[in-house]
Amino acid sequence: MNTHTSQVAIRVANVHKAFGRKKVLCGINLELPCGELLVVLGGSGSGKSVFLKHLNGLLPPDEGEVEVLGEKVSGRPEAELIPLRRKVSYIFQQGALFDSLTVGENVAFPLSEHTNLTAKEVRHKVARLLARVGLSGTEDLMPSELSGGMRKRVALARGLALEPQVILYDEPTAGLDPLTGEAITELIRDVGKETCATSVVVTHDLLVAQSLRGTLAYLSNGVFTFIGTIQEAMREQGELARFLRAGGLHVGA
Repeated sequence: MNTHTSQVAIRVANVHKAFGRKKVLCGINLELPCGELLVVLGGSGSGKSVFLKHLNGLLPPDEGEVEVLGEKVSGRPEAELIPLRRKVSYIFQQGALFDSLTVGENVAFPLSEHTNLTAKEVRHKVARLLARVGLSGTEDLMPSELSGGMRKRVALARGLALEPQVILYDEPTAGLDPLTGEAITELIRDVGKETCATSVVVTHDLLVAQSLRGTLAYLSNGVFTFIGTIQEAMREQGELARFLRAGGLHVGA
């Protein structure tokens, strides 16, 4: 992991989480410098999305601490998390669009809620955001009229509305065909470069991990058993090697 910058965007220390008797996170530790991209890999049910939801306080840890942008997330009342969440955008797996609102209204929602922009300024910014994700002129469409890939693009446009410093992506290519998934992956990479935001991408898709070219963290048995580059991961043995091999990557070189 790149350590040339002393500023840490995300710090996770000894985080544990269980649901009933099922232990999901068993002492997660991570430090991610500002502006970096982290890809969290792991099998289904390994706790990737549970980990992600700790980063903006959607889930509280049973033990341990989470800090984002120098602010403590864990243990804070919901009301105190609102200002931080304006800086931390969470892109849900299914997009989580409001089905009763148009595309334009969906993208405008955070601007209307959290800024003092005029209606004209909001319209102009919505148009710019939709253009940025390749959806110019779709303001009047309803979510039901969109394909899965378009819904994810709209969700990303809405997530960028408040110019976040951290962007969290939960399985951004799940359920998409390979070409659409590749386009979404390119968009994530481009957004990271353009905005200098810190990005965390949860996925089990190794093609996504390769294309994003970020730092990899492999989650297994409730902890990160590997953090490093994909080239380093491909020299690993054991479970990670089997995971990569199953995904079509040549390992052990």
